[in-house]
Amino acid sequence: MADAQILPPGRAKAVSKRRSHILREIIETVVLTLLIFFAVHFSVQPYRVNGPSMQPNLHTDNLVLVNLLAYDFGSPQRGDVVVFHPPIPSASGEYYVKRVIAIPGDTITLTATSVIVDGQKLNEPYINKLGPSGIENTGVVPPYKLQKDEYWVMGDNRLDSQDSRFFGPIARSSIVGKAEVVVWPLNSLEWLRNYSYVFADVKQ
Repeated sequence: MADAQILPPGRAKAVSKRRSHILREIIETVVLTLLIFFAVHFSVQPYRVNGPSMQPNLHTDNLVLVNLLAYDFGSPQRGDVVVFHPPIPSASGEYYVKRVIAIPGDTITLTATSVIVDGQKLNEPYINKLGPSGIENTGVVPPYKLQKDEYWVMGDNRLDSQDSRFFGPIARSSIVGKAEVVVWPLNSLEWLRNYSYVFADVKQ
C-alpha cells in the first residue's frame, strides 16, 4: 500500500495555482468556442439550391453559405448573388437565389438579346450558353429606372428563371443575405464571383 503524501505549503500553493490556471484556460476556451459558434450560426446560414435558374453556376442540391450580415453596413452591388423572399411567398416557404443586375438609380432595359444598364450593354460571362437563336430574355422590358431600395435580379439561366422580368424589382427589405460560397458537393467547392468588371462602364 502506498504511503500518503503531504505536500509542503509552498508546493501545495503552486499546485493549487496551476490547477486554477488550467481551469481558467478551459473555461476561456469553452466560452470562446461558444461565442464563435453563435457568431457563425447567426451570421452565416446554409441554403440548398433547388432548380435550374442559376445554372451554370449553381445547380440543384448545391449547398451555399449565405452571409446574413453582408448588407448590414452596405448595400447589394451589381453582380452579387443574393437570397431573398419571393414577391409572392410560396406555401413551402422557399427562398429565391438570383444575381443583382441593377441597383437603385439605374435604368434597366431588356431586349430579346441584350441586357442594358444605364445605356451600357452588358457582356455577361456568367449566363448559361444561349441557343442558336441568341435569345437571352423571354420578356422585353422598356427602360425602367429603379427607385430607392429597388433591385433588379435575374437568374443566370435566362431561359429558365422566374425573376425581375416577370415580377419586377425586389425590395431591399426582402433580401436575406449574400450567397458567398458553394460548399457541397465537395467537388463544387468555390467562392461565388460577382463579376464586377462586367459593370465597370455603368456610370453610377
